[in-house]
Amino acid sequence: MKDKTFEACLKVIQNEGWKAFTFEKASTGSGIPLAKFHAQFSCPADVMVHLFTMIDEDVLKSIDISKETSHKDALFEILMARFDAATPYKPIIKSFWHDWLRASEDAPGILCHGYSSMAWMLEAAGLSTRGFSGILRVQGLTTLYLYTVKTWLEDDSPDLGKTMVALDDGLGKLEKAAKVLKFF
Repeated sequence: MKDKTFEACLKVIQNEGWKAFTFEKASTGSGIPLAKFHAQFSCPADVMVHLFTMIDEDVLKSIDISKETSHKDALFEILMARFDAATPYKPIIKSFWHDWLRASEDAPGILCHGYSSMAWMLEAAGLSTRGFSGILRVQGLTTLYLYTVKTWLEDDSPDLGKTMVALDDGLGKLEKAAKVLKFF
């Protein structure tokens, strides 16, 4: 049932925007009882967390990083795979992106998941997320990813050239900072 409730939620977000989203609208539009939504989601932020978790799982299943690949190149490949996996949901993510900071009640759950998501991406690249250096890695990658999402949302080119440039430049800066701080 989660797929049907989830799809009903995404339909409301795509049609009306994140600010206008309610479970009641998803229930009314889909004919699924409100209680089914309650059984699947504890709050609206859970809908986006579910979407981002699906994207993470797609990326983690699909990537195959060679041990010889540099950490920077591995992260580039992983994060571009994440953008590719997110592409079918781009209109929904765009709506969410423009509205979520204004919905302060949603921020803690989303930010916590975002941090966790970037920790998984670092693990996939072979970088530890443990200890103080791990915290710095996750925070740095989270900041870079959010900056790059902003570019990706506006990048309508088939090859995502602007997104690739922003990500590559950002990873280069993170790599330099990491070498200075000795945690990369």
